[in-house]
Amino acid sequence: MTELTAEDRRWLDAAVRYASPFVGTTADEPAVAALLVDPRSQTLVSRAVTAKGGRPHAESQAIAVAGFEAAGCTLYLTLEPCHHWGRTPPCVDAIIRAGIMRVVIGAANLDPQAAGSIGHLESAGVETVLANHAPSLALHAGHTLRHTTARPFVTAVLVASADGMLGRSGAGRAPIAGQPSSNWIDLQRTRADAILVGAATARSDDPALTVALPGLALRTPLRVVLAGAGGIDRKVNLVGRFSGYRTAVIAETGVAVDAPVSVETIRVAGSQGRPDLEAALTALGRKGIQNLLVEPGQRLVAGLLEADLVDRFALILSPLSVGEGGVPASPDGPIADLLGAAGLAETGRQRLGDDTLVLYERPSRPN
Repeated sequence: MTELTAEDRRWLDAAVRYASPFVGTTADEPAVAALLVDPRSQTLVSRAVTAKGGRPHAESQAIAVAGFEAAGCTLYLTLEPCHHWGRTPPCVDAIIRAGIMRVVIGAANLDPQAAGSIGHLESAGVETVLANHAPSLALHAGHTLRHTTARPFVTAVLVASADGMLGRSGAGRAPIAGQPSSNWIDLQRTRADAILVGAATARSDDPALTVALPGLALRTPLRVVLAGAGGIDRKVNLVGRFSGYRTAVIAETGVAVDAPVSVETIRVAGSQGRPDLEAALTALGRKGIQNLLVEPGQRLVAGLLEADLVDRFALILSPLSVGEGGVPASPDGPIADLLGAAGLAETGRQRLGDDTLVLYERPSRPN
């Protein structure tokens, strides 16, 4: 394989920027970007991203748009191409037939069905570079985790007041997030394949878990309720109220679930009526969920962190206080201390109106 050049990095960066808005739209397939570039003039010939629902793949689309101009080009891919017959022909074969001379790949594809792609390209005389490009690795972290740990990439989002509270006892979550923060959370929903909440949150907060950003309601992902020992029934509006959006309930085997036929029930192993969290995430991984957004309450936050199942944590800090009767984000001290104890390190801060977004990630995993 040849070495990565400065131009290669620039085009891979561009490919990641192009693919990022499509994360969450490609079902069980990764949102791959493909850029065909004339290496002499360093100009873009064609580009594509994995189509809605996962088919067709980016490579075949970009090659089809370029036509005969693809010959002699360099192909930039955020992820290693497929090398097997499935619902589509192998993209590696299309690359070779098109006469593409060089392929630069941002991240290795750990799906076993992609094994051998680079060797096949090189044996056909196509120069190939595997870049291990950090933005590409981050873009496809969910796909990678699903094929290495059988679960999705988990991002948890929590809004806490200035005095460390989530809400008020008996009154559900406190309305402490400003509109910019609400918009940011909505944007994260559009880029997730599913949103997960616990049964207590579903009962007390009555969340819709939809995307309220103008024009993006159809980007609402699968809504999932994690049932507790008390089960769940259609009195919970997220389960019983018809919305037109896909909804599922994950429950421990034997726990009562009273839900309409439009709501999928997923049974997993557990203890004392509570689903095992790792088993629940594995079940979602089997359904093709790559990126999971969790909007947890106090119990679910603690459970996920204790089980080492959070890859990224977004803590939104409000300047408002809840005061007497507040429900703390963590009963064991400041939430930031709990995150640190779980091995998550702060990686950045930004302002969201009057609120502050603090991002934490697990350094040992794709970020």
